Amino acid sequence: MYYQLPNGKTIWLDISDVLNLTPEDIQYLIATNMGEVILNPFKNSVLSNKDELEETDSEEETESGDIDFYYKEFYPDEFPDTKDDSINFDDLEN
Repeated sequence: MYYQLPNGKTIWLDISDVLNLTPEDIQYLIATNMGEVILNPFKNSVLSNKDELEETDSEEETESGDIDFYYKEFYPDEFPDTKDDSINFDDLEN
């Protein structure tokens, strides 16, 4: 998660690091000039990754097709090949 230091710079820290952060650690980060100034409040947000999210939706659809294929291949008894008797070939001859 992003953590903003008192000098206005922002750094990326794990949540466990933020929970264990002491005032001495904050002073050290400021003294070593760590971090960067972020002007965009939506940096690395879902809004900036919208195209990537749309691509993952299409991947989920192909995964469901792969699952269907897997079950049909490895469990053929559950998906018998039935003949479609609804087509009347006598009507097609006329």
